Amino acid sequence: MSNQQRVSLGLDDEIDLEELTGTAHRPPPTAEQQQQIMEASAASGFVSREPTPRRRRRRTPYTTQFGGKCREGMKLLFQEVADRLELHDTQTLEEAILALIEKEGFDDLKQRYKGLVG
Repeated sequence: MSNQQRVSLGLDDEIDLEELTGTAHRPPPTAEQQQQIMEASAASGFVSREPTPRRRRRRTPYTTQFGGKCREGMKLLFQEVADRLELHDTQTLEEAILALIEKEGFDDLKQRYKGLVG
């Protein structure tokens, strides 16, 4: 193998990358062309990577995290209760706390609850 000459890969030649990429003088697409591209990509199932316009988010009173471990299946049971009441989990938890306070007759805690919830 030492007596065979290898073929040159041509890496010693100067390479014009702009010529290979073809991006030297490409004008940006017009607004109409951009719209056509967006429509064609949406029809093909591709979505835009552009950020969607931000909608104003409603301020939520739920700012503090509250969590813990529970028995197997309890989370699903809790979520089923929330679904049947047509409430979010956070609202369901508050309703459960209120029901427990009322059941036990903790009037002082009921006043605190009302002050927190409004």
